[in-house]
Amino acid sequence: MKTKLMNMKRINKPLILTFSIFMAGVFFTGPLQAAPAEKTDEATILYITNEGSNTLSIIDGSKQEVIATIPVGKTPHHPWLVPGGKYVFTDNRGENTLSVVDVNAGKTVKTITVGNAPTHIVFTPDGKYAYVANTKDNTTSVIDLAKLEVVATIPTGGGSHDPAITPDGRYVYVTARKPGHVAVIDTATNKVIKTIPTGGKANGVRMTSDGKFIWVGNTSAGTVSVIDTAQNKVVATIQSGAGTHNIRFSPDGKYAYVGNMKDGTHTVINTATYKIVAQIPTGKGANIAYFHPDGKRIYFSINKADEIPVVDAKTNKIIKMIPIGKGGTHNLAFIDGGRYLYATSWFGDYILVIDTRKNEVIKKIPAKFSNGIKVKGSPPATGRG
Repeated sequence: MKTKLMNMKRINKPLILTFSIFMAGVFFTGPLQAAPAEKTDEATILYITNEGSNTLSIIDGSKQEVIATIPVGKTPHHPWLVPGGKYVFTDNRGENTLSVVDVNAGKTVKTITVGNAPTHIVFTPDGKYAYVANTKDNTTSVIDLAKLEVVATIPTGGGSHDPAITPDGRYVYVTARKPGHVAVIDTATNKVIKTIPTGGKANGVRMTSDGKFIWVGNTSAGTVSVIDTAQNKVVATIQSGAGTHNIRFSPDGKYAYVGNMKDGTHTVINTATYKIVAQIPTGKGANIAYFHPDGKRIYFSINKADEIPVVDAKTNKIIKMIPIGKGGTHNLAFIDGGRYLYATSWFGDYILVIDTRKNEVIKKIPAKFSNGIKVKGSPPATGRG
């Protein structure tokens, strides 16, 4: 009897273990696995150029931290997302180059020599070419994106500054500051087919989403010229304010927001009637309007102010001025559905992180004269909308 009991005790342990494993299988089906590694959403990765340190910062926006700092050329003005997503260009306006950064390798893999002081870039819709405006040598360079080399250099006028490309990719329009005109490039031949006079210091440019009109900020004249692209002629000239520069359209295209840098205002213009509907006192160095993804609020980059204005998009009234310390914001970008706003700062030696629910700065990430900013996965630049 004692022997049988001892045998039963020996058997009970594996039976209990087997039963436990069986019951575990009832409640936890499938093989046991380690927890997956945390992945970063591509739409929260930001590329920021730092003119003061000649670097490109890659920031994980969800963690609000720098994950890579990459040396590039002298005075990188903006980062430019190259079609295909493999590369980011920096336009190094302190010299005559573009740095080609392989974002997966985390390093500069090539330097392309272009004209002096490359400033702004647009890409063709087929993803094959880039057009680079070179401010100090009066040209526009054409880059073959497969070869990563210059295939044409086009004289576009003194102070060639800001390009825009038509939706079909047939024409590129480039502002030229010194003559005060817009050069029209036929992309089939890479020749200028027309120059359109607009007034003093043609500077910022923005094309409507449908490609039918181009709006040009004429800085020294304080005006906006509207060009009909079917006729390639100016169809309206609107007095905006001193130091007229950058222009952006509302999401529905009904209004243009024009930054008047010397006046410290943004002029709001009805795009159908060309009538001014509001003048918003946004601050000295008034630059670019950025619509929040909810469409209800507008945030403004102000180059010489220590605040970021927040405006009600319906009334065009300021609802908050966000103090940022020693600032001078140049570019802004929303992530996480607009929950957070990132802002570059010329004079603060940091990148600002703003919680848009509270409209407060929640973090300052060290950086030297941060300037341009792009969110990974955004469409390549076209100069439209």
